[in-house]
Order: sequence, then C-alpha cells, then structure tokens
Amino acid sequence: MNSKTILEKGYQKIIQEYQRLDLPEGRVRKFGLNPGWNAVIGTNGCCGVAMSFQDNNPRYGADQTGLDFIYLQTCIGRPLVEVARETIAKPSISQRSIGLTALNALSQPLVTDEVLQDKGFTTGVEVKDLVRSDDNLVIVGYGGLIKSYAGRCRELHVTDQRPPEVFRTTIVGETITHGPAGITVHPADENREVLVDADVAIITGSTLVNGTFEEVVRYAKNARIRALYGSSAQLIPDVLFENGINIVMSVAISDPEKFEFDVMNAPDMETALRKHQRKYNVGTSEFL
Repeated sequence: MNSKTILEKGYQKIIQEYQRLDLPEGRVRKFGLNPGWNAVIGTNGCCGVAMSFQDNNPRYGADQTGLDFIYLQTCIGRPLVEVARETIAKPSISQRSIGLTALNALSQPLVTDEVLQDKGFTTGVEVKDLVRSDDNLVIVGYGGLIKSYAGRCRELHVTDQRPPEVFRTTIVGETITHGPAGITVHPADENREVLVDADVAIITGSTLVNGTFEEVVRYAKNARIRALYGSSAQLIPDVLFENGINIVMSVAISDPEKFEFDVMNAPDMETALRKHQRKYNVGTSEFL
C-alpha cells in the first residue's frame, strides 16, 4: 500500500472506470442525514450511503461527526466526483463519510453482476460456505452478521470500538451467566493481537470512514479470507481487491426513486436501506 488512502485510490479507480465505460457524469441532487448514516441521492440512479458515527460511538464527538449543512447545500447540482475529491482526504469523520457516500454512489453502476463478471470477478460468493470448522474467525465491528457465523468455526472473536460491556447480556437464573455465548468480544485496541491469528477476517466497511481500513487489513494479512462487509463497503471492489481484501459483501440501491422517498419518510435510514437494497457478494478469481 502506498501513501494514498484507500478512498483516494478508490476515487482514481472510479475515474478510470467511468472513462473506460463512457458512463455519464452523476450530480448531487439531495443528501439524507440521520444519526447512524449519511446518504447522497444523485442523478442517473446513483445513490450511496456511509456510516456517520453520530450518536453511536463514544470515541467520536460532535467535532468529528458534525456536518456543515451550508457546505452540503453548495454541493447540490455539482458533480459527485467533485464532492468526493474535496472531502475524502479531509481529517474529520463527517467529511470522509460524505466523500464515501459520493464514491459509493458513483460505484452504483460498477457493481452489477454483468460488470463484475466481465472483469473476471466471482459473484455470489458465500463466505459462510467457505468457513471451516477449525477456523479462527474474527469479525471487526459488532452487528447482525455475527449470528450467521456462530457455531460454524472453532473460535469466534469480535472487535469493536465500543466497550465490550455494551454487547453483554446478563442472564439471571439459578446461576448468573453472561452472553453472547461462544463469542469473545474485544475492544478495538486489541485488533492487532486478535487479527494476527485469524484464518478468516470479516471487516466492517465503516473502517473506510474512520480511517482504520489500512491498519486493520494489515493486521489480518495472514488470514485466508479477508472480507469487507456492510452498506459502507459499496466502493468499487477493484480497489479493495488491490489493497488486501478478497471478498466484498455489500449492497447497491435497487430502486433509487423509492429509496429517495423512504430516506425522507422512513423512521430511520436502515429501514430505507432494507427495503431497497440489492445484496451482492463478489470475490477474486481464487473463489471460482
């Protein structure tokens, strides 16, 4: 990996692909913002989302996650590539999040099965089917994905920037026990020691937002499988494969018009995403 960040590399790869495929330029129409997610709705059906880290991570305060609404208004009507270029290298999480929403929106036409298969990538890869019973599996980022892997491997470890006690359930019966059972939860500052022995590492796409992607992937360099997952991970997979990832599990927006309506009217962004997302799993040729 060179000195450019993964977002800067993604920007360059997207520019190359738009030129190669002669795709029309997308422009910003609207932003949708809530405490968990930021979204951009662009022209040509280009929509993208990224984790915002507002109100859901004690490590980051308003100085890191607060958004400048006046700046966002100046972006309306401008090319998505310009907004991405301005924000992806900024120091604050909020600016990088907006930059990633723009990159993910631009990636929308680049993550269809047809485009991915034309490049020789493998679509429909199921990580669950590739996990072995004797694997040491590490998931970076505690979420609903965990239940799909519990019981499939020898060890299951989870790291998260939030304190481990946030995820602990206390069961009071004849004895007092704690859950989740069969899962060891670690703070993020144990990423290195946990990931170095991983056979399979499944990494949240939010690492693209908070700037930890390169570090986490480096720690997991010995893993047989290094997967990136989540709505924030819609970034063109070519650049992810070139920088240590070999499987991407993400989503694209299946119906941009209905997504735009629900961003404004659904109770939360995750509801809008669930209703209008098209899941896709793609891997490098080794998974053919």
